[in-house]
Amino acid sequence: MPEFPFPGRAVRTLMTMPCEDVGVGRTCRSILSASRAAGLACDLFTSALRGDRPAGLSVHSVMPPGLARLPFGLVRRFAEPALHRRFLASLGEGDIAYLWPSVPVAVYESLARRGIPIIAESVNTRMEAAKPVLDAAYASLGLPPAHDITEARIAEQNRRQALCTAIFAPSPATERAFAGTEVADRIVPASYGTWVPKTLPARPPREPGAPVVFVFVGAVCVRKGAHRLLEAWRRPPEGAVLRLVGDIEPVIRARFADVLASDGVSSIGFSRNVVAELLRADVALLPSLEEGDPIATYEAAAHGLPVIASEAGAGRIGAETGAITVVDPDDIEALRGVLACFAGSEELRRDRGAAARQAALGYDWSRVGPLRFVRLFEKLGRSLGARAPAPGL
Repeated sequence: MPEFPFPGRAVRTLMTMPCEDVGVGRTCRSILSASRAAGLACDLFTSALRGDRPAGLSVHSVMPPGLARLPFGLVRRFAEPALHRRFLASLGEGDIAYLWPSVPVAVYESLARRGIPIIAESVNTRMEAAKPVLDAAYASLGLPPAHDITEARIAEQNRRQALCTAIFAPSPATERAFAGTEVADRIVPASYGTWVPKTLPARPPREPGAPVVFVFVGAVCVRKGAHRLLEAWRRPPEGAVLRLVGDIEPVIRARFADVLASDGVSSIGFSRNVVAELLRADVALLPSLEEGDPIATYEAAAHGLPVIASEAGAGRIGAETGAITVVDPDDIEALRGVLACFAGSEELRRDRGAAARQAALGYDWSRVGPLRFVRLFEKLGRSLGARAPAPGL
């Protein structure tokens, strides 16, 4: 277990939106649970906790269980102000505010005026860097952008980040997006991860002659390179099928209706039982154009699957270990070639899957969760004791 400097400091975490047990919410609670188990004084403030309560972690929510199940939009205007008042009142001398996306600028400003260190989580690439990438991707399809990044949202994110003491960047891509900005020197390299099973669950028996199953886990959207994958799948590798586990973006459904309806492609929409899908698959795919540090890659690797991904989809584990097979999603012919190689070689799949599994052992939440706070304290050192307002006020 790591030893945390400044043991008297409490890290108080704010996630304004309900903390779900999937997606960003699951990532947040995994980081905090692992860090709390390692000895970090931390807790979580959220509008509502959905799913099982993390063991050993103090969670403060403002919505009773009955209301917590309602759509957040119905209770947001009541829940958010109460949550923010409670969070701000909880912070004492020496505490650190750890803020997740969706926290309003006003909360950042209040913390900065009090001189409380503000640590933010950059779960995705900065919007200012992501927007041109996504604009170009939609333009390549002859479509107007269907993402939700606006100039107003970019300005608001930049304002938040200017008020931060430090920002966790979970992947090389998120780090690079801060280069040349006024907050570049406040970046703390980190990673995401997964709870790596100590022993691999048994896989269903493979029938002789069964097709090789390629699985894509995540939103089937332009951002995650689904249009490149489905274009490549117009000429699928021999003896292979594609399994899509995630909601399909309307523009993808319309543009690739023929591919989605073909015998070699199946889709089930969003699923909470991702492990079952991984155990039935032979290869995982994630040709994303823009990501933070994709949990899907860590989960596939942890379950012994070889992973073919873009640089963004490979994330920190790909950059640091070489255990992920990295492809250029814009090079359709090269992508087809890699798919064919994996479809045609059981030995290649076995070797790359074993390498991915071995690499994943170093990214269990029990390690990477606490490590990020050790790095944070090492970077900031005694400056954590400063009480001056953060830059920007």
